[in-house]
Amino acid sequence: MKSLFIATKALIKRRKRTTIVVAAVVGSLAVIATVGVFTAAMSNSTPPLLAQTGQEEEKSGTGFTLVHPQMISGSSSIIILGQVLSNETANIYPRRDGIVEDVYVDIGDTVKKGQVVALLLSKGVEGQSATMIAEKSARKVQAEADFISAQGVAQQAANQAQQQIEEKRTALATAKSEQQSILRTFSQFKSNVTQTLEQAFISVRSARQLIEHITIGSNTRPGDAIREDDIDDQLGLMDFHTRFTLALAFESLNRGEDEYLAADEERRGELIGNLVSLADDALLKTSEMLAATPSVTMTQPGLFTHQGLSNLNSSVLSAQTGILKAKENFEDAQNAFMTLISSEPSLYSAWKSGSNNPNVKSNKVQMLSAQLTTAQEHLGFVNSQQQQMIEKTKSMVGVADAMLNAEYALSGNRQVLSPFSGVVSKRFIEVGGMVMPSMPAFELVDVPTSLAKKAKSEIQFGLPEYLLGALSVGDTVTFLLPNDDIATYKAEVTRKSPQVDMQTHTITVQAKIDDSLMIPNNANVRVRLVDNKVPTFSVPSFAVKREGEGNIVWILDKETNKPQKVSVTVRSEDGEFAEISGDITQEMQIILDPPDFITRIADEINQNISSISSND
Repeated sequence: MKSLFIATKALIKRRKRTTIVVAAVVGSLAVIATVGVFTAAMSNSTPPLLAQTGQEEEKSGTGFTLVHPQMISGSSSIIILGQVLSNETANIYPRRDGIVEDVYVDIGDTVKKGQVVALLLSKGVEGQSATMIAEKSARKVQAEADFISAQGVAQQAANQAQQQIEEKRTALATAKSEQQSILRTFSQFKSNVTQTLEQAFISVRSARQLIEHITIGSNTRPGDAIREDDIDDQLGLMDFHTRFTLALAFESLNRGEDEYLAADEERRGELIGNLVSLADDALLKTSEMLAATPSVTMTQPGLFTHQGLSNLNSSVLSAQTGILKAKENFEDAQNAFMTLISSEPSLYSAWKSGSNNPNVKSNKVQMLSAQLTTAQEHLGFVNSQQQQMIEKTKSMVGVADAMLNAEYALSGNRQVLSPFSGVVSKRFIEVGGMVMPSMPAFELVDVPTSLAKKAKSEIQFGLPEYLLGALSVGDTVTFLLPNDDIATYKAEVTRKSPQVDMQTHTITVQAKIDDSLMIPNNANVRVRLVDNKVPTFSVPSFAVKREGEGNIVWILDKETNKPQKVSVTVRSEDGEFAEISGDITQEMQIILDPPDFITRIADEINQNISSISSND
């Protein structure tokens, strides 16, 4: 309230106009009236009887009910439930199932190692002996049959793998023979290419000779080329241009022929196509010239007859067909040779170089060699796999035989023997009852063990994860018995688990207790852990609020005059008061009002302060 009046006074000093001052004063008085109403309204909800506990409530200017926490101890403690573990305890189990005929010892009796503590009826009494023996005998017979079957399967698999190897070997030998035939095929195909190339050139030369015979009347050339003047005067009279084009075509053919003859064999294979084209063009020009040549029906000196020109045209067409056919034959032979080379490049290289390297293999030989190697490896794998199966089934025969012999032995094993020396602390069987090897018959204490030499008894408890550093091996802890809140006992921490239990978020701790302290095995104890750095305070129970998985209290901040939350740990609670620890002091003021009231008042304070700030 005082802060509101101060704010109003300051506001009046800053304002110059009277109307604004009056409005500010009226607004301030309205805020005062509002807070007073809330204070009066909440005065009836004040928790009663605080004075009876030595605490006094206070009223803040905001209407909160406050109380100072009372320190009850300069340290804090926590109680953890634990259990006593005896390292001198052991159980006696029967070695077979059956019906108890007699019991020889009971609670408190001392037994020696190897002593008979109970007796079972014979196996035949419960009618199970013959059945179990027959069942295990059948298992042994089945295991033996499986062993014999595994041997047969292994032999069959090995035979199949060996047969595949022999098939691959035969195919490989055949492929090697075919490899020699492929080498001979290279020579044949190469020879065929050479022959067809020569035939193509001969057909070109024949075409040239035919052109010479038609144009000059003889295949004896007057020079390197046919000039227009050399051509018969009657030829091409109807179109002199044909005589000129023929002379040019013949000259090109002549140059192509000279280039071909000057080239080596490999180059000739590249030039023959162009040479055939030149010859075909020259024949075409010859045919055009013949078409432009006049002819007569009857034979006359110096003139061509119709029949003569027709015969010459037929010769030209035949020559064209011949050179094109020869070119096609050459290309077919060359393509066949190239296909053979691409299919067997390794053999071609060996054939071309004349090498007799035995390591050179055809594609088929390489493939079959790899398949033979794979088949041989498969045989080894099959033998290994089948041998493992044989060994497995053989071991199953041994297991079945051992189980049968064990059943024979168990059928006559009636005595329940104690494997330890000690005192009987519990009896779990009775005469006429059924027992099994998984069920204990007796529990012994005072059993000499290696762990008992270090500590006869220990207490075991779960240390919370947030207290991991509170205890170390060698520290001393205090514990109490369930029915005694006064007498305390000491135990030394001997073991601390290195792993946190993810379900309980604790680690297992074991502490050795004095050997003179006689506490029954599995007895419950209460372990008290004290933290001297954290004091404990007492507050009314309703001052502690639950939030999420933790506990909080509301305090009134002296500087901001606003409520704040503080996390606390509840050490104990009796319904009226709670013992807590946390980041609190005696000077703090704890708010006792309900959370919704605290929130509402805090919101109103923030609104009033915001309103005053906006007016400023």
